[in-house]
Amino acid sequence: MTDHIRLTGLTVRGRHGVYDFERADGQGFVVDVDLELDLATAAQFTTTVRAALAEGAVRIDLAEVSFMDSAGVRALNTALREAAEKGHELLVSERMQPAVVQILDLTGMLGLLPLEGGR
Repeated sequence: MTDHIRLTGLTVRGRHGVYDFERADGQGFVVDVDLELDLATAAQFTTTVRAALAEGAVRIDLAEVSFMDSAGVRALNTALREAAEKGHELLVSERMQPAVVQILDLTGMLGLLPLEGGR
């Protein structure tokens, strides 16, 4: 059985393109996350977020994540730390499944996440 990972909501900024202004100013991209963020998928999530943070600000949409364990919480913590180290903004969409909100709340991570809307 293979894991299904669909990333569709991370907002990243890439400095590439056909025109000079695209390479100079960059362009925004959005990727969403549609997976169980657990031990089986956390490393890929971290790798993807790390690559996005290398380019600039990142927005993470966890709305379709149905399950998260401590490895997923740790992956989000790593993303927060690495964003701060790089001086790049990291935002998390407020839309989350109840099970994800529960583990983030129980671990104290919910209060640390920079949620869209400033909540």
